[in-house]
Amino acid sequence: MRLKKAFNNNALLALDDNDEEVIVMGKGIAFGKKSGDLIDESLIQKKFVFDKSELNEKFSQLFDEIPQQYVELTVSIVEMVQKELGIRFDSSIYLALSDHITYAVRRYKKNENLKNALLFEVKKFYPNEFKAALKSLDMIQYETGCIMAEDEAGYIAMHFVNAQQSGEEMSQTVKVTKMVEDILHIVEYHYQIKLDENSLNYTRFVTHIRYFARRLFAKELNQDTDDILYQQIKERYPDAYRCALKVKKYIKESCDIELTNEEMTYFMLHINRVCSRIKS
Repeated sequence: MRLKKAFNNNALLALDDNDEEVIVMGKGIAFGKKSGDLIDESLIQKKFVFDKSELNEKFSQLFDEIPQQYVELTVSIVEMVQKELGIRFDSSIYLALSDHITYAVRRYKKNENLKNALLFEVKKFYPNEFKAALKSLDMIQYETGCIMAEDEAGYIAMHFVNAQQSGEEMSQTVKVTKMVEDILHIVEYHYQIKLDENSLNYTRFVTHIRYFARRLFAKELNQDTDDILYQQIKERYPDAYRCALKVKKYIKESCDIELTNEEMTYFMLHINRVCSRIKS
């Protein structure tokens, strides 16, 4: 493995034996080295191999713009959260989260605390990610001395959610979260009930709405129509049908998209299932 570019004494861009770019970190790994030199691979503590070359380029820019302390802190947080949640994040999280932590610390030191308008929704719909974000705040406090509020944990949790969706834009994650909340409100208002957030049917319904919303924003809605099944479900569950019509109207008004009978069928089934036991 040969050095291509040294960011500082502890991080560099290298070419492996297949001439693929990798970013490696290790104490003193780049000290006294110049481009083309072999590196001591026994000093490697972290190695990043990105699928896209632009991520390599952007990650390289971090070392020019962000203190290495925050890059290393991000790496530690990502490792902790992946272990906690039993998942693998999209590699773009290193870029987004490093940048976020840097500016969060700067805001904290300037006493510029931002209120998180979606904090309640994040805690409600992404409890595992939020719990991991609270642990991240402890790590940030240990490293920087900054004692941040739950609002910041909400923002960090959204990065964890975002990174599980192939690095989709944060703005889209926010839109998905809002749509989930809005549709749940429609259902609760229609039936005049409070949904049981601990039930399996509730979890299934929330999961359905999330994936529906992502397909909607990606313009990948199911265009198939099974009119026979649609009519059967409509007649069998008339109250769920009336509720689904309200969801359909909401989607039309907010996104200017008309739901197909296929999508309506799924909504009727989920609505009936999540509400039937509570009503009875």
